[in-house]
Amino acid sequence: MKVKSVSDLAFRAIDDITDNEDELWVAHIVFNCEATRTGDIQRLMKENCVKAHAVQHALKNLVAKGIILREYVGKYAPNLKMLLPNMIVLLEAEGDKDDVD
Repeated sequence: MKVKSVSDLAFRAIDDITDNEDELWVAHIVFNCEATRTGDIQRLMKENCVKAHAVQHALKNLVAKGIILREYVGKYAPNLKMLLPNMIVLLEAEGDKDDVD
């Protein structure tokens, strides 16, 4: 599968480095800038029947892994410096796969 855009590559890298579905969706929300505040993230996740406690746990794990940054209490931002090396690995792997074909 060819990379369509940088954001497509970033989201594939997020898929690889997150451990569970809750973390994956919370990371997608933060990286997409759909929401950056805890309450807004919880509201979006509540629509998908995810409890606030699960969102808090996912945010804590994502910050501990360095996938997202906690700017200050209740405000989060994507950590692009951490994601870039993972994106490069995926892009190189895709290039190697194209060379084999």
